[in-house]
Amino acid sequence: MTGDITLSKALMSNLLSLQRTQTIIDRTTQRLATGLRVNSALDDSRNFFDARALNNRASDLNRLLDGISQSIRTIEEGVNGVEAIEQLLRLAENVAVEERESLLAGDVEETVITTTSPMSSDPLNTQILAQNPVAYWRLNETSGNNAINLGSIGSAVNGTYVNNPALNAATLYNGGSTSVDFNGLNQFVNIPDNAQINSSPHDERTIELVFNADTTAGRQVLYEEGAAVNSLTIYIFNGELYVTGRDQGAWGPADISMPIVAGQTYHVAFTFDSNAGEFIGYVNGVEIGRETVTDIFPSHTGNIGIGAMNESAWFHDGSQSGNGFYFDGRISDVAIYNDVLTATDIANHAGAVVDVPIMFTNTENVRFNNVLDQITQLAIDASYRGINLLQLDDLTTLFNENGTSFLLTEGVDFSSNGLGILRSGFDTVAGIEIVLETVRAAIKQVQEYGRTLAQDFSILTVRDDFTIGTINILRAGALDLTIADVNEEGANLLATQARQQLSVNSLSLLSQGPSVVDLFT
Repeated sequence: MTGDITLSKALMSNLLSLQRTQTIIDRTTQRLATGLRVNSALDDSRNFFDARALNNRASDLNRLLDGISQSIRTIEEGVNGVEAIEQLLRLAENVAVEERESLLAGDVEETVITTTSPMSSDPLNTQILAQNPVAYWRLNETSGNNAINLGSIGSAVNGTYVNNPALNAATLYNGGSTSVDFNGLNQFVNIPDNAQINSSPHDERTIELVFNADTTAGRQVLYEEGAAVNSLTIYIFNGELYVTGRDQGAWGPADISMPIVAGQTYHVAFTFDSNAGEFIGYVNGVEIGRETVTDIFPSHTGNIGIGAMNESAWFHDGSQSGNGFYFDGRISDVAIYNDVLTATDIANHAGAVVDVPIMFTNTENVRFNNVLDQITQLAIDASYRGINLLQLDDLTTLFNENGTSFLLTEGVDFSSNGLGILRSGFDTVAGIEIVLETVRAAIKQVQEYGRTLAQDFSILTVRDDFTIGTINILRAGALDLTIADVNEEGANLLATQARQQLSVNSLSLLSQGPSVVDLFT
């Protein structure tokens, strides 16, 4: 075609060299502008994608870093609340001490309020069923081999009479039904395992029964569940009535006892409340002692027995194995609840059994109650971004992208009720001493939780610094794979620019024809 331009071989080669030089100049200029020698997968696909993965992880950790920082603030607010609650508890302790001293001096404190709870006139079985026990063996059968469960579990935990104890025995109290008479040799009631009783954990429990012992000599089991590791037991030992509880490695043994005599009817009960941290024993509606517990009662597969040890149990002086320690006397109205009956409830139940009515009196102090109310209000206010560690909210802080590394800060109930502080008992010095015990136990509980929060705070601070360090390492690693040597690239740019200039000059000479080129050959 007449319009085509024909280039010589030398001219074409020079033009291509000039284009390659310009490409190198453009790439070097980009590296100098960005500071990176790898700006795309075309530059170095392996290093590019490795660096991207490192930067992506650094970004993920940076987002987690925000969560760690907020968790630190949440724990700081928890520590702030714990310190304030401890101060209020010290104030409550001072109020109780002042009231005790006033009582010893004979002063009448106008701020003391006494109320008497009306006692129920309902029969014991009516009261028990009204409070929805999971199991209630009235033990009033007149024939057969089964102890019928009247509780909410139903027939799944009907008991089996072993070796024919005497049914239809005389009632143990006015208005009661018949009872079961055990011979003290080989008779008892075998109760099946059940998740509502023993094969799953429980944070609350109340057990009560009525009995009359023909003798108080030796060791005689009235009720037991569990075994040598975890156990709840009511038994007689050489003239003493015991209620015990134990969770090996967590709390206990909690051993509470009082003297009893043969031939007298007793109503015995205990309450277990892991939320309040209390194990309390009652005889005839009166508290006989309390112990501190620190955890739920775990699941256990040890057999359950009424009137004897069924395979194994824990006692105040250690564990025992095998069947034995048979009760000699009568038992009725064995009830299990998976919640905590109040002291008033238990007094009402006992009042239906014992001959002398029990008057349950609450004697409280206005100044003391005001402090307790402030403790509850402060615990409610100790919240950060909707999380309140002092009102049972848990805090989970993630440390890695897939959530396998984390810290769980468990919440607590630091209201006055959650701390298990008694309000009543200001009518006697002994009652105030019990109140003081609950306050001091609450102080110890608050201090222990404060130490837990301080430890978690330290862990989060370390993880915060560690995460920042990891982010910096990841970003530095990404740069190692992609960063450009500015000095090297600058030298390359000068060299390629010089080469470009030479190529331009050469191209100009070639375009003037062979005669000009011959001057250089």
